[in-house]
Amino acid sequence: MEEKDTFSIKGVIQKLKEYVENYTDLAYLKFVGRISKILPGIAVSVISFLFAFFVVFYLSMALAFFIGELLDSYALGFAVTGLVFILLILLVAMFRQAIKKGIANFFIKIFIGLRKDDDDEEQNN
Repeated sequence: MEEKDTFSIKGVIQKLKEYVENYTDLAYLKFVGRISKILPGIAVSVISFLFAFFVVFYLSMALAFFIGELLDSYALGFAVTGLVFILLILLVAMFRQAIKKGIANFFIKIFIGLRKDDDDEEQNN
C-alpha cells in the first residue's frame, strides 16, 4: 500500500509552532551570547574608570601640594591645579565633536568585531 501524503492544517500549525519556538530560542541564545560578551567588557571598563579616577585624583592632590610647596601657599597650589583642570575641560569642550567621533568609532569596531565573532562561530558549527 502506498502512504498518502495528506496536507493537514493541524500538522502545518504544529510545525509552525515548533519553528517559532525554535526561532525564539535561537534569538534568545544569541542575545545571551552577545550580552555575555558585552557585560564583562562594561564591568572591566567601569572598574578601570574608577581606578583611573582615583589615580587622577591622587596625582592632582600631589600636584597641588607640590605646587603649594613651591609657592609657599597650599591654597595657590590647589588653585593652579584647579586651573589646569579648567584648561582640560575647555580643551574637551573645544574638541568635543572629534572626541565623540573617536568614541563612536571605537564602539563601532567593538560591536562589528562581536558580530564577526558570532558569524565565525555559526560558520564553524
